[in-house]
Amino acid sequence: MAESNAAEQVSKPTFGRGRVRMGGVQFAGVHGEKANNIAKAERMMRAAAAQGAQVIMTAEVALTGFVGGEKERAMAESIPGPTSEHFGQLAKELGVYLLVGMSELRADPSGSTSRTQLCNAMPVFSPRGDLMDIMRKVHINRYETGGGWRNGSEFPVWEFRTPTGQFRGGIMICYDRELPESARMLMLKGADVIFNPLACTCPTVDIHRCLLRTRAFENELFIFMVNQAAPRENGHSMVFDFNGNIVKELDEKEAVFVYDLDLDALKKHREKGIYGFHHRRPELYGILSDPAGQIHPPDANLPPTQ
Repeated sequence: MAESNAAEQVSKPTFGRGRVRMGGVQFAGVHGEKANNIAKAERMMRAAAAQGAQVIMTAEVALTGFVGGEKERAMAESIPGPTSEHFGQLAKELGVYLLVGMSELRADPSGSTSRTQLCNAMPVFSPRGDLMDIMRKVHINRYETGGGWRNGSEFPVWEFRTPTGQFRGGIMICYDRELPESARMLMLKGADVIFNPLACTCPTVDIHRCLLRTRAFENELFIFMVNQAAPRENGHSMVFDFNGNIVKELDEKEAVFVYDLDLDALKKHREKGIYGFHHRRPELYGILSDPAGQIHPPDANLPPTQ
């Protein structure tokens, strides 16, 4: 794996500039048909690149259809591995960044050699074909624990540089968005854009639409969301601007879409804004990161104790 350029410290949001064309591939990942899903993802990514997309993302665990359990484990693979290498080569051929939703088998961080962990992962590939890093879903909710998924433990942020613009971006995978700390962590690390791959029916539920509008508004950034299409889920992939507006929305059908992010407009907005970084009092927020007295429920699916 290439050395990550993830920002681990608080980074003021002054990096983004210019315009970057984002591409989303909204398709229904068919359960268990990994080869067909990979082929469809590639076709749609090529179509997005043909429309000028410079950064292209799939939905959550799109390559296997998000089966869960032993069937998912049988289709999952290590990263790097054959599938990640395939998409790395595609990123290099197209000269774009690719973010691909897939299931990963990784070594147990606790050191146990008895069983690998099944992770909901999104590798990020550069236009050179390098594997920049991997985002693993941090918050595994109670409806997913039966599928054998294990948590990630990081919110990395990377620099995306294109001929027309640049930005810092990070990922919150599906349920990660339900915790305000996810978006706030990414913003504090300098994110101008948050990617949100989904596999759910939430996009047409008003409270969930309001939730993502709020995440974009309160953190002064763009959110680029891609969901799986019908009949697997219900599509309605969206782009949210820094004012919390839905500036692009699909219907439930399979589709490729592009949208130009104006990073200069974001910078001007932040210069005059009162949200995001502005007026925070972090010295008062210690309880948010102090585990003492904060109770994890039995089904919290925490990473193994090292």
